[in-house]
Amino acid sequence: MNIKLIAPHDQRDSFLSVPFKFRRVNLPLLAALTPPDHNVTIVEEVVSPDDINQDVDLVGITVLTELASRAYDIAHVYRRKGVKVVMGGVHPTVLPEEALEHADTVVVGEAESVWPRLLSDAAKGQMQRLYRADTFTNLKGLPWPLRDILPMRSFLPIPVGIETTRGCPYGCEFCCIGKTMGHQYRTRPVPEVIAEIESIDSPYIFFIDDAIGLNRTTAKELFTKMIPLKRRWVGQTTVSLAEDLELLKLMKRSGCMGLLIGFESVQKATQDHLRKLHSLKIDFSEAMRRFHGEGISIIGSFVFGFDYEDSDVFEQTFNFIMNSRIDCVQMTMFIPLPGTQLYNRLVGENRLFVHDWWLRGYPHDTLLFRPKNMTPYKLINGVRRLRQQTYSFGGILKRFFGMNPLKRTMLGCQAYTGTNLLARKLYRKRQRITQPFGESCHLTNSIQ
Repeated sequence: MNIKLIAPHDQRDSFLSVPFKFRRVNLPLLAALTPPDHNVTIVEEVVSPDDINQDVDLVGITVLTELASRAYDIAHVYRRKGVKVVMGGVHPTVLPEEALEHADTVVVGEAESVWPRLLSDAAKGQMQRLYRADTFTNLKGLPWPLRDILPMRSFLPIPVGIETTRGCPYGCEFCCIGKTMGHQYRTRPVPEVIAEIESIDSPYIFFIDDAIGLNRTTAKELFTKMIPLKRRWVGQTTVSLAEDLELLKLMKRSGCMGLLIGFESVQKATQDHLRKLHSLKIDFSEAMRRFHGEGISIIGSFVFGFDYEDSDVFEQTFNFIMNSRIDCVQMTMFIPLPGTQLYNRLVGENRLFVHDWWLRGYPHDTLLFRPKNMTPYKLINGVRRLRQQTYSFGGILKRFFGMNPLKRTMLGCQAYTGTNLLARKLYRKRQRITQPFGESCHLTNSIQ
């Protein structure tokens, strides 16, 4: 069979749209698990458009909730042509019945264990409507993703995705990782990860793990063995890694340039209800001092609208950002994702403005729920004003000197400038969106 695997992309401006693209893992891994008598191509819409006139027998689409509408549009095009469509990923896993309205087949859970059987059934014309993974994938012995079939154009500056872990032990109310990948934190054998890194000719790596380093013993082994490989890497993790100074030093020696960290909220009441922050042994300011002390840049993510925070959170967050000189900052109102405890609770409390918001085409930064301890106006405008302050030219310059400039490489300086100017541009474009469920809370002053 001719098989096409597609990763949809929403062309509207978003953090998904900025040019920090990398060669992903999930679709190339499925390609590696595909028997050699099939021909596989991969389409990354973030890189280049799909050619719908290609001769294909089966289309597989990976679906994130925020891209579900786009994924369904793609599926409809192929199904009208008589091509069978399979959907998998986070969104079909939590809402399989909805996905089945737009696809011939849906995979629930991690696809590695069911993909070969699905293809065998498809080749015989006997593909089932639903394939459900009974267990989570054993990460030992997985094949290396077939990266050579990925479209290459525009993959800058961190091109190669590597997976070392799956799952999350915390189970935060707003997150669906535990439901889709399990609460057990699974790690790949370190020798297998090292061998895969050695097989890659790029000096730049992006660890796609949702939280790299939570198993500190395994992480220290991995980073120690990475030191002689002389690669540069970025990844995602939790602030708790700053508790372990030995680990931070190994991360830097292994080539760590920067980390995306979900601080989520600076207010203690909210932190006490977020499981990943509940037992944190150091405060955020000390964590930032330690990260910057090792020369590791931080993209800090903050989410607003939690039930336990009040309108003082915006000024408190700004003070922390500037005092800690966070290198780049992502600031959003929280998104009630289906499959999360938070989504179910808001539905039960009748606080969602619309239940299937992902199908409606709302602009990014749409407030989708009724806040508890502040008005919608205060929440919307608090986030906007915080972005203005953080991404003023003065704010960008001041945050640059949070790390000793001698610890920033030339690439690090370029990355700092590029990320901040792109974020500034993005947030300026979002200043005057109209809120579908309330008054249009426009600000009269813009980012300076």
